[in-house]
Amino acid sequence: MKSTLILLALASVAAAAPRMTDRVTPEEILARQKPSPLSAIPQPAAPDEAPVVRPGEQSLIKKSEVLSDGTHWTIVPKGAVLHTPPAFAAKVGAKPIGTLLSWSEFLTANRAWLNTEEVSFDNAAGKTALPPAKQENWQKQAKVVVAVHLGGPISVRPQPQPEAPVAATR
Repeated sequence: MKSTLILLALASVAAAAPRMTDRVTPEEILARQKPSPLSAIPQPAAPDEAPVVRPGEQSLIKKSEVLSDGTHWTIVPKGAVLHTPPAFAAKVGAKPIGTLLSWSEFLTANRAWLNTEEVSFDNAAGKTALPPAKQENWQKQAKVVVAVHLGGPISVRPQPQPEAPVAATR
């Protein structure tokens, strides 16, 4: 009974649809299409653009420091590693071996030998120096210290050294 009703409903919908008897020729289609008012505006000639070329010596790995634990690795910007104890020197700048992990995953997996130091943007830009007490504390730790800003690794520029005044001679 249900199937009969469904078939009748489908048949009535199909019968109600208008049949297409008029066929439109390509000439009629072109005649019906009105030119756009924007087509009357003259288009400026496209300037000869040079093709986009990637510089040959640019590489994300070359601009980064690789941290590796032997099975996983990650990259941080050069200058982000603030302190490396001699026992962990092989883990910093090592050849990337194993699986690439994001910084947060790598840090979580290697908290035993990695530590972070939150720095301000002025510290990272080299405008203000890192406190000497923190630097002395790093020497006492047996961990690699990486500079972070808002949780992400950031390179720290060295603070510019003041130049010695030049003595004027007369």
